[in-house]
Amino acid sequence: MASMLGQTQAIKAVFLVGFLLLLLNLLGPRWDTKFEKHGFAARLSSTAHYWPKRTHLHSEMTIQSNTNINISSTATSAELEPSNLSKDDVKYKKQPDVSFILEKNIDIESNSNNVSNHNKSSGNKLYANSTIIALTNSNHNNSSNDHKTNNSDAKTSLNSTQTSIKSQKNVTPTKTKSRKEFIAALMQQLGINPCPMVPDDLDGPIEVDTSYETLESVEKRLGPKLLPGGRYHPKKCNSKHRVAIIVPYRDREHHLPIFLKNIHPFLMKQQIDYGLFIVEQTSNGQFNRAKLMNIGFVEAVKMYNWDCFVFHDVDLLPMDDRNLYTCPEQPRHMSVAVDTLGFKLPYNTIFGGVSAMTVEQFLAVNGFSNSFWGWGGEDDDMSNRLKHRGYHISRYPVNIARYTMLTHKKEKANPRRYEKLQNGVKHFDNDGLNSLKYKVIEIKKTPLYIWIHVDVNQDQTTS
Repeated sequence: MASMLGQTQAIKAVFLVGFLLLLLNLLGPRWDTKFEKHGFAARLSSTAHYWPKRTHLHSEMTIQSNTNINISSTATSAELEPSNLSKDDVKYKKQPDVSFILEKNIDIESNSNNVSNHNKSSGNKLYANSTIIALTNSNHNNSSNDHKTNNSDAKTSLNSTQTSIKSQKNVTPTKTKSRKEFIAALMQQLGINPCPMVPDDLDGPIEVDTSYETLESVEKRLGPKLLPGGRYHPKKCNSKHRVAIIVPYRDREHHLPIFLKNIHPFLMKQQIDYGLFIVEQTSNGQFNRAKLMNIGFVEAVKMYNWDCFVFHDVDLLPMDDRNLYTCPEQPRHMSVAVDTLGFKLPYNTIFGGVSAMTVEQFLAVNGFSNSFWGWGGEDDDMSNRLKHRGYHISRYPVNIARYTMLTHKKEKANPRRYEKLQNGVKHFDNDGLNSLKYKVIEIKKTPLYIWIHVDVNQDQTTS
């Protein structure tokens, strides 16, 4: 009985030592970071950087077969009103719960021939398995059967001591490295190894490859690095950010593979848990970019518990990997400096191109307006909505938030966009997510993205 108690106490002691080592490893980097001279602000400083050439040729090629997996959307009922989005009714702050959107009224028609019913997925979350880790300690007893009381030679003793110290110095780095590797593996297994706020291997200015490449070629090279549907999460740490990239799309077959081959490596390097959604409008009628972004939001929240949404034009490519695709406390305008605009901000209230909002922010403004058909106006309307709700637009410095724009034919402008902007405040509460109507044609997982094909059915009374 006594021996069993002794073993139990020994095991407890070993676990306690392991826990203390783990705690020191967690707190050590934080103490170092606290007093680090080159912190986050320094890494985003205005130090002179040189941007590489705009294009380069790719050389890495791997092969993977294409597999398409069909998923679907489901019709919803009841009404989504901004008045129902109070802080008392919905908890957003740190863990936004948007599952209630499935119980609200968004008029969605599903094509049963192309879209199959599916259960709401919670996404590809990583859960640590319940694991019992046995730590063993081997006791090295340096005892000898023969104990001599005679005086030993002083020189022999000194040489032996020096040899022992040298031997320990040679072994220490290996032991330290193995200990760090063990602790890192343990933390990852237990799900307590968060990714750093700013990844260590960011380069700053990066090369942008604007050369054309077939979609199949990009899929073969990048597909093996991604989960089906273009989903990604870092393997060596647990990301703090769950980001959905929403891309409104139509008739840009040449731009899409160029966008995909640049944006995926860019996002992987930032160590975020992300998904890419291409929301394509059917060919009939005028293009409605804002409505497609609303649809992307509604469909994406059914698939995973996202906390950040980045709305992204397909013809804009980031030029600096310090431009983090995450959501701060205020809405962020990402594409501050675009090459075709001389790398200057056209006006202070601009919110177009690439923008980021949390789920809470997007719901608070009732999403984008659905009334802007044709080019222009919807981003300025969103800027007005944010200001109306008490938000202000945040931005990275112009030396970081830089983009190159792919050449494209200009869309037909909406002649009534200025009139709609002037009267927009009257419709913030009844034009947006709570008035959204569309028909889902098909939703499909591809190797690089989730494709959402929709018919938005332009209403002539709002054109």
